[in-house]
Amino acid sequence: MNKKVLKIVQVIFVIVILNLSFVSAGVGIKWDRESALVNEGEKTCLTYNVYNPWPEASYVAIEVSDDFGELKEILTEQESEEKLIPAETSSAEAIPIKFCFKVPKVYERNCLVGSFICEQKCNEEQKIYDGEVSVKSIPPPTDIGGSGGSTTSMAVSAPLKIRVNCNAHSRDFTLIYVLLALISALIVGIIIYRKYRKQAIERDKEKLKKLQEKINKSKKQKK
Repeated sequence: MNKKVLKIVQVIFVIVILNLSFVSAGVGIKWDRESALVNEGEKTCLTYNVYNPWPEASYVAIEVSDDFGELKEILTEQESEEKLIPAETSSAEAIPIKFCFKVPKVYERNCLVGSFICEQKCNEEQKIYDGEVSVKSIPPPTDIGGSGGSTTSMAVSAPLKIRVNCNAHSRDFTLIYVLLALISALIVGIIIYRKYRKQAIERDKEKLKKLQEKINKSKKQKK
């Protein structure tokens, strides 16, 4: 009986040691919000705080987790600060990392010409995308001792729910007005140009006619 207990304790001890070895190279993440209301086509930034209580420094960034393809696909642009998290950085000393993204047009629009002169009625339900952001380990810049390499996602993440706001609007005919103004200005310019050009040609013809008369008169006098 004692031998069995001893073996169980040994197995548990080995598992704990292996887990500590795995976690020692990791970092922790803190966040103050789990969702964000964003507008279509606008850049949104969130801040996550990363700490590192272990004896090895890590150079990290934030990204959307690959396990949530829906959220990863909807964010057309992702941009994260890249920062060095020194060894033994406590949770209270967590370093902020800004993570920015942009959501494309996701609501149906009725456009007259391509993607121009559109109206949006917002008759659909609000679009919501669930996922997670995770901390990834990246190679440090060469100026602080980096030598290149691939990125590695760490087993630490934070939930993120993106709620896309729909802004209803009527058609904007500004483009039509601008085009009409440009066309009108072009037509007026052509008319004015032709008018003055015609007058200039007529003046040149008149001058040429007078010059020809002088030449003919001069020839007659010589005879």
